[in-house]
Amino acid sequence: MAVTFVALLCIVSCALHAIAVSIDCSVAPLSLPWSNITVSPNGLAVTRGIELGIGTPNQIFSLRPSTTLNNTRVPNVLDCGTQSNTSCVGGKGGVFDSSKSSTFVVSLKNRWNGSAADTEAATGAYVYFNDVIDFQANGTVLGYPLVLNSDLVSGPEAGLPLGQNSSFLAAVTQARVAPSSVWGLDAGDRSLSPRDGKLVVGGYDASRLRENLTTFPLGTWSKKQPCPLQVSVKEVLYRAIDGDIYGLLPPTSGSVTGCIEPQQQRFTFLPSMVQRFAALSGYNNSYPGLTFPTELRPPGALQITLDNGYRTVIPNDHLFTPQRGSDQNGQYVVTNTSVLETGIAYNVDDADADVQLILGGLYLTYNYLVVDYDKNQFQMAPTVQGDQGSSGNITTVCEPTNLIRDPEVSRQDTPDADGTSRAAAIGGGTVGGVVGLAVVATLCYLLLRKRRQGRQRADQQKRAQQGQSPRAHHEVYSDERRPSELALTTAPTLHEMPDQQNEKQPPPGPTNS
Repeated sequence: MAVTFVALLCIVSCALHAIAVSIDCSVAPLSLPWSNITVSPNGLAVTRGIELGIGTPNQIFSLRPSTTLNNTRVPNVLDCGTQSNTSCVGGKGGVFDSSKSSTFVVSLKNRWNGSAADTEAATGAYVYFNDVIDFQANGTVLGYPLVLNSDLVSGPEAGLPLGQNSSFLAAVTQARVAPSSVWGLDAGDRSLSPRDGKLVVGGYDASRLRENLTTFPLGTWSKKQPCPLQVSVKEVLYRAIDGDIYGLLPPTSGSVTGCIEPQQQRFTFLPSMVQRFAALSGYNNSYPGLTFPTELRPPGALQITLDNGYRTVIPNDHLFTPQRGSDQNGQYVVTNTSVLETGIAYNVDDADADVQLILGGLYLTYNYLVVDYDKNQFQMAPTVQGDQGSSGNITTVCEPTNLIRDPEVSRQDTPDADGTSRAAAIGGGTVGGVVGLAVVATLCYLLLRKRRQGRQRADQQKRAQQGQSPRAHHEVYSDERRPSELALTTAPTLHEMPDQQNEKQPPPGPTNS
């Protein structure tokens, strides 16, 4: 009987999935500002990132996008003690207290509906769960997969996952909150003349493109190159204090493969490149980590050229900025006006072979990203600088023939500003006539159970007549019949330019689990 019922469930599941997998191109792209977000209940802690409301009632998070994460990781409130620890909460971009969410549902890792592609640190603790997430007026997803991450040794790795197996992209697409998994990213500007950025899921903001988009193939994820957005860096030039222009790449290296990663703000260069830059800029190592007295500001800009000729210039006022960090409220502010810090991580004690070149958020201040994993490509174009207004020119990227790879979605009738529903549940059933399939399956199950019970009673009577004890009966439930928690199938942001000890290389590539 169990097998029969499982078969019926499979039929229903396949029917639901067939209806739910097609992309809905009528849905508007999901636009999420990258801006300053208040993340503490007392209103004091402010962190720059992309806002998510998690749980019921919402607990607010400000998460930085990450292409090396596939699941949304959020810090545990216990890492800060309480939510009243404003500096800690602000530095982490928010913390989650599961006891304060009435919709929190913990899950076994192998029954959880997120992506299995993220690695776990040996010193970390991870709780896999599902809860409601809100994008304010932009939509709601029920049963969203999350990871509660705690690591008192190296710090929790939190972020909004934009990796190739992103459960975030899968969820918002399946939930009809976004039309496709294509995403466009404007990182904004964190100089002394700041500008908010924006993540668009299901399209991109054409108003931010200063030139036509240039297409790049996705890289192959490996331990040496643990990122999807890979570029071949042909040349890195710096104008030194003597006025001449020098190359920073090792003379025998040729081009160097680098990762484009928005979760990190600074550049990470090979240590030999950093040593050369330090000498050319007049750096005095009596100052910590590529910092300079304000009165000794180095001259020059940084020019980065890729193998295909794509060129980016980082001007002097962005390459060297007043030292900033988190204040007592966790807010990113100028902490020392007499010191300039450099937008390059100081890693001269490491070996070139152990370091991955990373073009971080500072690089993306000048380059707009459009990523399409289904087409195995990403694109870049120079970013229009300055404020272009809040609305922009959002362009949808959606192909109706595309299929969503993961499970079914059911709609909820929560109206958006345009009168359309933008809330959905991950897992469960779906809408319309497909509910009738579940009803048919249930009726079939009840009929077959009644027939089986009749056979059992006849068997018991026969055994009683023969002087035998009736057999004990145990219903066998396969894993498919047990209700799972839900059926679907995000490096602490201490501040925008983290202290050297807080910067980490991207995690190893996905495991085949």
